[in-house]
Amino acid sequence: MNSLLQGTEVSTKDKSLQPVLVEGDIRLIGGLGERLFRLLAAIDSTGSINQAAKNVGLTYKGAWEMIERANNLSPKLLVSTAIGGRTGGGTRLTPAGKSILQLFIQIQEEHNQFMEQINQRLASNQDIVFLFKGLIMKASARNQFSGKVTDVAIGAVNATVVVGLKGGENIVATITKESVESLGIKNGVDVIALVKAPQIIVITDFGGYRISARNQLKGVVSRVQKGAVNSEVVIELTGGDSVTATVTNDSIETLNLSPGNPATAVFKAGSVILGVAS
Repeated sequence: MNSLLQGTEVSTKDKSLQPVLVEGDIRLIGGLGERLFRLLAAIDSTGSINQAAKNVGLTYKGAWEMIERANNLSPKLLVSTAIGGRTGGGTRLTPAGKSILQLFIQIQEEHNQFMEQINQRLASNQDIVFLFKGLIMKASARNQFSGKVTDVAIGAVNATVVVGLKGGENIVATITKESVESLGIKNGVDVIALVKAPQIIVITDFGGYRISARNQLKGVVSRVQKGAVNSEVVIELTGGDSVTATVTNDSIETLNLSPGNPATAVFKAGSVILGVAS
């Protein structure tokens, strides 16, 4: 019984291979949730509210407050307490308590089956799977681009990796040969390209010069967020991706960086970090 109250899981035989993309628990109106029913199940199995509280991670006082509230709200008593007597004391579920616990377990089984079906449908779409894995990844880099490796050129020490973005732009990264091997980077592999905002230079006029930085992404300024010293400039690329750069407030005025004006985000290939889904 208690195993059914441990949270939502995907119960397929290949659980280890099935990504859990959506999780959810059952919450009843009035703030009653799965913790109450885990407490009821623990009381039913232990006969002790003190032990039951420890089993579900509640304090003794917190467990009693939860039980008292449920008892007060229920038309019938759910939990009863006996003190002493020939059979000893203890805390027990009443018939009404056992009935509502069993009903909740049945509902949770149906809920788990429903969640399993949702996860199976989402897992069948690799674009969705990659999106969720990208959202799960936590990184300090402001710019995180989803793309696919289109070219890998391996040199004596480093390798140059070209990542195609969904809008047609390319990001070039320079990483070590060891990273190529350990990450399994090759043509067709989905990757996340990360670039920190301070490592991006914004150019509005090249003045007839060409520069050595491999990444030069043209777009239009979509947003400027000014701070006390520096500002955050967001450049929207033709394909829909956005690049965020950190520049000084003086540069905002000098470069005339305002929404709607053209700008190019420039950064070196060595500033790009690549990540792959594990």
